[in-house]
Amino acid sequence: MARTNLWRCLVCGYIHSGDSAPDFCPVCGSAKSDFEIYAEPVAAAEEPKVNRWQCLNCNYVHEGSEPPGICPVCGAEKEQFQAIQESEIIVGSSSMKIVIVGGGVAGVSAAESIRKASPDSEITMICTETELPYYRLNLTRYLAGEISRDTLPLHPESWFLENRINLIRGVSVDKILSEKKTIVLPGGKEIIYEKLVLSTGSHPYIPPLQGTSLEGVFTLRTSEDADQILERVKKGCRVVGIGGGILGLETAGALARQGADITLLESHNWLMPRQLNQKGGDVLERHIKKIGVNILKNAHTREIQGDKKVTGIALQDGRTIPADMIVLATGVRPNTSLARKAGIEVNNGIIVDNHLRTSQPDIFAAGDVAEHNGLVYGSWAASQFQGSIAGLNAVGISTRFGGLPRSNTVKALGLDLTSIGKFDPEDGSYIVIEKEGGNSYVEFVFRDGRMLGAIMIGHPELATPAKKAIETKTDFSALLKSNPSCADVAEQLR
Repeated sequence: MARTNLWRCLVCGYIHSGDSAPDFCPVCGSAKSDFEIYAEPVAAAEEPKVNRWQCLNCNYVHEGSEPPGICPVCGAEKEQFQAIQESEIIVGSSSMKIVIVGGGVAGVSAAESIRKASPDSEITMICTETELPYYRLNLTRYLAGEISRDTLPLHPESWFLENRINLIRGVSVDKILSEKKTIVLPGGKEIIYEKLVLSTGSHPYIPPLQGTSLEGVFTLRTSEDADQILERVKKGCRVVGIGGGILGLETAGALARQGADITLLESHNWLMPRQLNQKGGDVLERHIKKIGVNILKNAHTREIQGDKKVTGIALQDGRTIPADMIVLATGVRPNTSLARKAGIEVNNGIIVDNHLRTSQPDIFAAGDVAEHNGLVYGSWAASQFQGSIAGLNAVGISTRFGGLPRSNTVKALGLDLTSIGKFDPEDGSYIVIEKEGGNSYVEFVFRDGRMLGAIMIGHPELATPAKKAIETKTDFSALLKSNPSCADVAEQLR
């Protein structure tokens, strides 16, 4: 019997086994057209021949050379079956004790998929913050005054009650006793699990600078951080932001809307150097200045000045900048200490396989803390999709994550910006087509007839088709022979 193909959803990374892609993605709902043929990234011994199929809706397992036309248990159609191996078949009761550590979007998405797939499972979610799980992505909007605090939660408290999710807030897990399948809370209380999902997220990276502990130095990672910043910021307040990445830019824009005199420091020659070329960075800078943010490039901080309270920043070139407040946006680090102490394999993040399983077979990891094929994504979308997939695997529904397109999107600051893939050609073998105009900029990078990267500022309608063209290796050879313009490329993308 011939092996079935693997298909990867370009939106969420879900992997489907079958002769053709499914009509829609069971994880994110994307259409059949958003799937591509997928090959395993690492060579491995050939898998056993597939002769078992599992219904993604009710877990029914069918034996045969192909899935049934309709599920005899729940009535799901043929496309809702996934090929599985013997080791992936659900064994035991559909009711399980599942503990989720972490209340971010990965943890909540895991809880959602677990409850949908397994109505009788016992779910416990443990969060370090006292707040209901919330949209961390919207903290800068809250900081800007665009939304109120009561709109931050992902779900109201009643949702957790209705879905029988035991939500424990304001508590950190002390340790995992994997041999006993138990987690230990402060005070010694133990909670038994059959499956454990770690979605412990990340924490802000604090650079080794003198003065980071002074009053008036902040990071923005939690709703409590946002509240503390809002209590201090006043109209005319002198604020210095360190870090010109996405979070630094969005935070600076939010504080400018609050009337602060905000200066943003970027150590590179242009903003977002990991996501943009210099032309794109220059277009972004012009827009940022228009909304009231001062930009200082090639700025390397030597120390934060002050006695007990911050008074300013000293740069390595001798310049000083007075400040009443400092906001650090210098990156994040995965919260891996709990996993490390439990003997779970960790690199930069907790190492997971395509099922988001850790080195401990009954423990899964998802979101900012998970490292898949050497990548820690650190993005909202990846965390959401990984959480859903980890949850399905936790209840025995074999579901694989095949990675996501490398892209960066900013939809704040009154500007739509997306960068995908390789945007900085190494030599003359690349073809670059670009156009700049006012607050917009487009660049497409090709090699050997294929699009390898793109930057789109002010053109949100091109983001999805460009991402799809890069991922599916669409052939642009015929178009490129005619020396096309950006408009020609955009037309073909559409």
